[in-house]
Amino acid sequence: METKTYFFQPEKKFLKQGFFMEDENKNIVYEAKMLKQPLIGSMVFNFINHISNLSEEHKVSQTITSEQSGLFEMFSTKSSFKYDGKNIWDFLHEKGIRIKSNLSNKSIGMTYEVSLEGKEMATIIMSSPKNSIIASHYFFNVITTEENLDLAFLTTFAIARTEQTIYN
Repeated sequence: METKTYFFQPEKKFLKQGFFMEDENKNIVYEAKMLKQPLIGSMVFNFINHISNLSEEHKVSQTITSEQSGLFEMFSTKSSFKYDGKNIWDFLHEKGIRIKSNLSNKSIGMTYEVSLEGKEMATIIMSSPKNSIIASHYFFNVITTEENLDLAFLTTFAIARTEQTIYN
C-alpha cells in the first residue's frame, strides 16, 4: 500500500484533550473525541476512523509521569496512562508495536520509527502548528499507510499524551 503523510494535532478546545489527524487536503481522517471527563476515574474517548467509518469508545486515564536517575541510567522519564485499564505501552507492545526514538534532523524535536511485528509501520515526526523551527509535543507528521492508520494514530496519541523519553 502507498504511504501518505498525515498531520496529527490537538483539538482547539483546550479542556477537551482530543486529537485529530488530517490528510494533505485537510480532510479529517481520524480523531479521538473526548466524550466524558469525570472528576474521578477515566475519561471516555471515541476513536473514529473516517476512512473505514468505524468507531470505538475507550477509557483513557490521566497520564502519570515519573523521573528516574541512577548509577547506570543518567536520566529518564517514565510516562504512561491506562487504555481500557491496561498500561498503554504494554497494550501497544502486545499488539506487536516497537518504537525507536531519535532526534529529528528536520526540526528541534523527535522522530519515532514505529514497527509492527518487525516490519516498518510508520514514521512519526514532531512538528509545529506554524512550521516554526521548534517542534511541539502535540503536533506530528505521521507517515504510514491507510492499512496501518488505526495503530499509527493510537501510537501517536500515546506519544502526544505522555512524556516518555525511552521507548522499547
